[in-house]
Amino acid sequence: MNVLLISLYELGRQPVHVASPAAVLRQSGHHVDVRDLSIEELDSQSLDKADAVAISVPMHTAKRMGDDLTSQIKSYRPDLPVAHYGLYASVGNGLDRGLLDAEMVGEYEPALLSWVQEISTSGGADKVVSQHLGRSDAAKPDRTGLPDLASYAHLEWNGVSVPVGAVEASHGCRHRCRHCPIPAVYDGRMRVVPQDLVLEDINQLVDAGARHITFGDADFLNAPPHSKSILELAHASHPEVTFDATVKVEHILNYEDVWKNLGEQNLLFLVSAFESVDQRTLDILDKGHTVDDMAKATSLVRSAGIHIRPTWLPFLPWTKADHVSSLLRFIVDNDLSGATDPVQLAIKLLVPQGSLLEDHPDMVPYLSDYDAEGLTWRWRFADAEVDVLQKEIEAIASEASDCGQEVGTTLEAIWTTVVQRTGQDVGTLPSRPGVAPRLTESWFCCAEPTSTQTTTLQIGLN
Repeated sequence: MNVLLISLYELGRQPVHVASPAAVLRQSGHHVDVRDLSIEELDSQSLDKADAVAISVPMHTAKRMGDDLTSQIKSYRPDLPVAHYGLYASVGNGLDRGLLDAEMVGEYEPALLSWVQEISTSGGADKVVSQHLGRSDAAKPDRTGLPDLASYAHLEWNGVSVPVGAVEASHGCRHRCRHCPIPAVYDGRMRVVPQDLVLEDINQLVDAGARHITFGDADFLNAPPHSKSILELAHASHPEVTFDATVKVEHILNYEDVWKNLGEQNLLFLVSAFESVDQRTLDILDKGHTVDDMAKATSLVRSAGIHIRPTWLPFLPWTKADHVSSLLRFIVDNDLSGATDPVQLAIKLLVPQGSLLEDHPDMVPYLSDYDAEGLTWRWRFADAEVDVLQKEIEAIASEASDCGQEVGTTLEAIWTTVVQRTGQDVGTLPSRPGVAPRLTESWFCCAEPTSTQTTTLQIGLN
C-alpha cells in the first residue's frame, strides 16, 4: 500500500505529525512517501502512485490550507481517498461536504492505520470519523524523506543561528482554557509519549544537526515528573543543546522550585500564554491567572536565568482601546519588547466549531454566522474603532512577516499606530531592547494565515 503523508504547516518545524504516523505505517509494512509543502512541491507523480493521502492538520493555518489542497487533489484524482488527521481534522464538516473520506482527531495513529489497512485489503474504505483519546501504540518518529533541519526554523541568540528540532513529550492538556482548540478534543485529558521514544527522537534530531530542541507540548508541566525527567536525561546526553517549552502562568508559579534546575539543564526560554492584561478577559477565558501573576512569573523565570516569551490574544469582541494600550504598557514595564513577536499583537480570537466559547454568555451576543472558508464563527467588535485598529496592526505584522522586516522596526510601527488611533500613553520602547532568544519562524498557530502562506503552497499538478 502506497500512502502519501502531507504536512502543510507546523510552525516552521520539521513536522513530527508526519514523522510519527510514518513510523507506525512503515512498521506495519506500508510504503510511505512524505511531503512538507511549506518547503517542497507536491507533483502529479506523487499523487499518481499514491493509494491514499493523509494530510496533517494540527492547527488552524494547516487546516485552512488543507481544505484548499484537498479540493485540488480531488479535482485531479476524484477517486483517491483523502483523510485529514490532527487537532483540526473534524473542523469544517469536510466529510459531510463530500470533501474528505476520513477525519481523525486525538490520538489518530490507530484510526489512520486501520483506514489504510482497510483500503489495502479491500480497495476502499467506509467514511471514517474518529476521535480516539486512549493510549496509542507508539513508535519513534521516522523522519526519513523529510527535508533536512537546515530548511526549517532556527534558533537566533547572541548573533548565532542554529538548527532546531521539535518533539512532543505529551498530547492534550489537563486544562480547559475556553479559547483553546485542545479542550474541545481532549476535554481536560492528556497523554504522555513514552519517555524512551522522546529521548530517541531527540537523539536522532541532534545527530541530524539540531542544536536546540523545542518541546511542542501544549503545556510542558502537565505531567511534571515525566517532563522534568526527559529534560534531565536529554541534557545529560547532549549538554551542548538548548531547549524551550510552553508552560502556563499558573504552572510557572505553582512549580516555582523547579526553574533553577531546569535553567541549569539548558532550558533557554519559556513560552507562556499571557493572553491579556484585562482581568475580565482572563476570567472569561478561564486562564487561571491574574495580571499580577504574569509579572510575577516573568520575574521568577528570569531569576533562574531563563528567558520568557509571552503569547497574546489582544482582540476579542469586548476589547477596548485602553486594553490595547495597557497591553503595550505592560510589555514596556516588564521589559518584554525584545521577547514579543509582532504577530502576537494582532491576533484576533478564533472561534472554531466546538469551541468552549460558542455558547458562553459573554460571547453569544457578538456571534453571527459560521465562516466555512475561514473555519471560524464570525463575530463583531462592540467598538468599531477597535476593529479598525486590529486590521491595521494585522496588516503591519503580516507585511513585516512576509518581507522579513526587523522585529524592532515592526514594533515601533505598531506602537505608533496605537498612539495615533487611541491617543493614549503606551509607554516608550527602549532604543536598544534586550533581545530574547527566538525561533526564526514567528507566526502563531492561532493566527490567520498570511497571503504569502496561502499563495506559496507548493503544488505542481499537471
